[in-house]
Amino acid sequence: MSEHHQTKVESNQRALLVGHFSTVGDVEVLRQTERQLQELGMAYDVTPYTDARQSVDSTWLNRFTLDPARYTHLFVICGPFTPAMAVQHESIFGRFKHCVHVGVNLTMVEPLSAFNPFEVLLERDSDRTVRADLSFREAPARIAVVGLCLTGFQREYGDRHRGALAEEKLRRLIEKSGVAVIEMDTSVPAATNRFGLSNAAQFESICSRLDVMLTTRLHGMVLALKNGIPTIAIDPVSGGDKVTSQAHKLGWHAVFDPDQVTDTKLQSTLEWCLSETGRADARLVRDRAIASLDGFDDEFAAALEARPDPGLRHDLIPKVGRVRALRKRFKAWKRRRRARSGR
Repeated sequence: MSEHHQTKVESNQRALLVGHFSTVGDVEVLRQTERQLQELGMAYDVTPYTDARQSVDSTWLNRFTLDPARYTHLFVICGPFTPAMAVQHESIFGRFKHCVHVGVNLTMVEPLSAFNPFEVLLERDSDRTVRADLSFREAPARIAVVGLCLTGFQREYGDRHRGALAEEKLRRLIEKSGVAVIEMDTSVPAATNRFGLSNAAQFESICSRLDVMLTTRLHGMVLALKNGIPTIAIDPVSGGDKVTSQAHKLGWHAVFDPDQVTDTKLQSTLEWCLSETGRADARLVRDRAIASLDGFDDEFAAALEARPDPGLRHDLIPKVGRVRALRKRFKAWKRRRRARSGR
């Protein structure tokens, strides 16, 4: 950052920083402004336009509790700015008219000749100039990126299903650890996929760029490990079922029962998964799994030599009454008719 020219800040000067602060970019520009004021030695407070944004930062103040007489400067930060916005936020622009108004990183929608209420305007864009967005000056912060792949309710497991509990624990882990999360879904076609993924290539391309996968799905675990990505799996079935069975076969130990795993255990497992050891173990699991399937082609080819034995399926479909049988035939006829009309 370049050095500031000599600026004398009076002891009675105090700035109020206002804006939408509704995107992460807005907040980055706010942080940039805060650092500028800190270096110059000017005290300040921050208030968002709306109460809903106050939860973003516990130090931000409610605009209605502020005493306008305390402030000498009003910094309006980020986003588009129009005459209608000034009217909409009268609680700020009506009460702080006496302050020096400084616009920072704003998009001035109207021509400046028609609307410019700022003593100083350091705009992002207007009809007189365009600047690079100030968020470019914030050093990028890097944190772990995890995938979250969840199963829905699986009625075949009845009251053993604990998908909701498993999801609750994984989401709590995400919140407490502060990692970035990408939610994913293995369902196809795209119309049934909550996040628009339509094939394995899309799913695995995201998988391969993750640091860790968090999942309650068997294929969430398998496809992540296939790409060498450490995985925390919570089997959504109490007592363990296919997810646990597969993890044990693979030799992957980071699989848990939803009723038993604690937040502390999940946190320590996440830290291990983020280590180089965790990453290396995931790659070993992938290599062992591929090697273990070496004989599958021969087994598959041998399957073509089998002879039919319908007796194995003698009781596969239970007999039903005449009325129910007619209903089933009618439904099957309707399905065939829809299928033919769709061609």
